[in-house]
Amino acid sequence: MGMTESLMSVTGLRARAAPVLRDRLVRTAWPLVVTTGSNGLLGIVYWVIAARLYDQAAIATNMAVIAAMTTLSGLSQLNLGPSLGVFLPRAREHARRVVLLVYGVVTAYAVVVLTVFVLVVLPHLTRLSEVLGSRHRVLVFALAVLVFNLFALQDAALVALRRAVVIPLENSGFGLLKIGLVVALAGTLPQFGIFTSWFIPLCVLVPVVSGYVLVRRAAPETSTLPPTAPRDSIPGLALDYTGYLFQVSSTFFLPVVALELLGPGPASLFAVAWLTSSTLDLLATNVGTALTVETSYGESPVALRRTILRRAVPLVALIAGVALLLAPLLLELYGAHYRVDGVHTLQLLLLASVPRCVVTFAIAESRAHRQVGKIVWLRAQNAVLALGLSFLLTPGLGVEGMAVAWLVAQTCGAATALLLVWRHQAPSLEQPS
Repeated sequence: MGMTESLMSVTGLRARAAPVLRDRLVRTAWPLVVTTGSNGLLGIVYWVIAARLYDQAAIATNMAVIAAMTTLSGLSQLNLGPSLGVFLPRAREHARRVVLLVYGVVTAYAVVVLTVFVLVVLPHLTRLSEVLGSRHRVLVFALAVLVFNLFALQDAALVALRRAVVIPLENSGFGLLKIGLVVALAGTLPQFGIFTSWFIPLCVLVPVVSGYVLVRRAAPETSTLPPTAPRDSIPGLALDYTGYLFQVSSTFFLPVVALELLGPGPASLFAVAWLTSSTLDLLATNVGTALTVETSYGESPVALRRTILRRAVPLVALIAGVALLLAPLLLELYGAHYRVDGVHTLQLLLLASVPRCVVTFAIAESRAHRQVGKIVWLRAQNAVLALGLSFLLTPGLGVEGMAVAWLVAQTCGAATALLLVWRHQAPSLEQPS
């Protein structure tokens, strides 16, 4: 009887799991969810080790350099990574040409952005310019931005081509290499070892994975929707990029803002809390990427939205709730100082992850339907509130003022997303913007 009951239980589980596994959004998103989990775990291990091997000033300055790298990368990618999720499904036999074109355009533009940054902006960022004080470090930093661009774009291409199963392997390799190098470099590069431990794995992995994307000759899956005319896409891309500039200024650049407003000590508290909580934002972003891709392949917008609201939003809320309770223990891993002074900051940022995911999914759906005006509005509102409130609140509240500013900005963003996107029926892809 026991064996029979066990078999019936397994059969029942399979029957309940079958509809979920057949869901095209779930099949595209699960490698990205696995990647988010492994990145989060390896990231915590990495920063715990770094916090114990490097002093607080080195942590704050290296985090600021990494934030500057990701910010410049975001600026110079022209937001073409998310756009690959719209264009590659419809590119058919021209998919490889589209990827190469995007690589070339982004690299050329990145050189221009880096030149302006080094000559015009960097001299005004006192603390950051002190860290990047030599020509050698500036060159390494510039190369890191160029390679990080390709690292991000190759992942976007893999998702758009429905080859996302490679991404967990690539990102796990990246995380493990970083951990090994941050330990190995602690003695020889105590001030710049953290950033270098990012740079070397990027240079190793990008040629391998991009080679796979470009050389593999299996016929790509194609969309049931008509191809997109490149000339018709340029105005939308330009407007989308404008919105992305707002996002970059209010997300990637926040640790740099914290360093300039608060100084190295409090900035390190914010940076650790920010990096810990950002795993949830990355989870929402990855699921949103899958939403854009599957909409562009012609899947039912109504069914995709139902999956997002029934599965993705509750998942983010559940993880945020658990992390909220475990916040003191998570920060204890970095050291007693982080737990004593940073727990409220982390909890506020975790609370913000739930309304933040509502905004992220609204933007992903709007991109697939080319409703770029809604994307720009949501991102501009977030930038104005997050940055404006940070400058207003940090003098009185210190590091917690940065977190309060972020929570208020995301709550207002979710309310706006509900009004702009979610209260309306999911539109047909043939519907004009």
